Amino acid sequence: MNIYSWIEQNAKKMPQKTCMIYEGKTFSFAELHKTTSAFSTALKNHGIKKGDRIALMLNNMPEFVISYLSIIRLGAIVITVNPAYTSRELAHILKDSGAKGIILETRDVEIYNKIKETHPLNIIITVGENGNFSSLASGPFHDGSEDMDPDDTAVIVYTAGLTGYPMGAMLTHRNLDHNSDLLRLCQNGNDEDTTLALIPCFHTFGASGNMLSMLRYGGTIYLMKKLDFKEFHYAITQGGVNIVCAVPTLFYGLLHHPDLANIDYTRMKVLISGGSALPVEVYNGFKEKFHADIRQGYGLTEASPTCAVINRFIKIKPESIGKTVPMVDVKIVDEHDNILAPNKIGELLFKGPNIMKGYYKRPTETADVIKNGWLYTGDLGYVDEEGYIYITGYKKEMIITAGYNVYNKEVEMVLNSIPGVKDSAITGEADLMRGNIVKAYIVKENPALTEKEVKQLSRTQLASYKAPRKIVFVKEIPRDANGKVLLENIEPL
Repeated sequence: MNIYSWIEQNAKKMPQKTCMIYEGKTFSFAELHKTTSAFSTALKNHGIKKGDRIALMLNNMPEFVISYLSIIRLGAIVITVNPAYTSRELAHILKDSGAKGIILETRDVEIYNKIKETHPLNIIITVGENGNFSSLASGPFHDGSEDMDPDDTAVIVYTAGLTGYPMGAMLTHRNLDHNSDLLRLCQNGNDEDTTLALIPCFHTFGASGNMLSMLRYGGTIYLMKKLDFKEFHYAITQGGVNIVCAVPTLFYGLLHHPDLANIDYTRMKVLISGGSALPVEVYNGFKEKFHADIRQGYGLTEASPTCAVINRFIKIKPESIGKTVPMVDVKIVDEHDNILAPNKIGELLFKGPNIMKGYYKRPTETADVIKNGWLYTGDLGYVDEEGYIYITGYKKEMIITAGYNVYNKEVEMVLNSIPGVKDSAITGEADLMRGNIVKAYIVKENPALTEKEVKQLSRTQLASYKAPRKIVFVKEIPRDANGKVLLENIEPL
């Protein structure tokens, strides 16, 4: 099994069918097959082979899709990287993954250049003005893709910075094959659909829900590099988009943006919200204003990502993440692994073909979260009598902001490294648009240290969504015997 086979099949069956739209330009399956064949051949000629790892640091654009597929075609492994990452964050991923190359925009080359002496790579491919991507993707090519075992790793996505640094979740061809079929199984997806790929495809939700599903079915991906409300209006009203899988932040924006009040969402096949909890106020407001339902889902990187969703065949309970997707089981357990009865809160566990192979080179951490095939999510919740799942909180120290996970320990390590900071702790502060924002409590070692300095220095080492948006200077940070921060006992200076 190699999931690239979808491209080969669709290029034969429907060569002229549009598979991608980007900035007004269309790409057919035949063009995609030819381009990925050429690019993978170029990678092979540069010494990239089965099992090698290539970092892919691009936003939503055709070059992301081409690179992703070309690497997989070779039997190599895609390491998806957020282009918003700093040099520090990129350095960790390159070192931990043992990546042999990187693909990034020319404007982002400086991020790598700051660490190239300590993290040399075999190949650097640049996209954009004066980049070498186009020449590599237009050269000669060979036919055929590498034959892979279903449990061979296809993609590694770095997540779960509970140790202070992210770990690489290994997603297999079997994992991605399962999750890419969920739009069909749960929402009646088919080759006539067009998904709006606005969530970054380096995120598992964007990759499986918006990109891989359409590549599999023979549908179309409408790629948006960044949110532009004018283009969004066009995509929905004239661009053919009929499926939107996005984070709650987008739906909040659609509900309140004055230029989007006249869109008819009732013609959409499905609107899906994931990445973080959808506020009931947003669901109710959208339903009242646009007479359309938003179906909430749930997933995590370690599950490729989708575990549950409100599908088309069940009634909507706005506060629920729905029922498990096909072939996936759920159970709720207490701290002693006893299975809990309906409506009892405990940790959510999932089991199925979507569960990752493990964390790359981290057998101990893998064994901590996967036991007898069950993934221990670190999320708290319950299942009601009808099988609907609800999230109530988190065991892990984590904040979800605009659909991104922020792990306390990583941010606190960075804050504590800032000159003049004696101690720190972060928490999430509720925000209707983003779900939460990152708020930091700082104990000063240097009385002259300012909020502006802390923010500026943290942003040199952390992606913008991880960096604290609010700073509160405090006398001390009280902790219990287990090291847990006692937020209720914190006193501001």
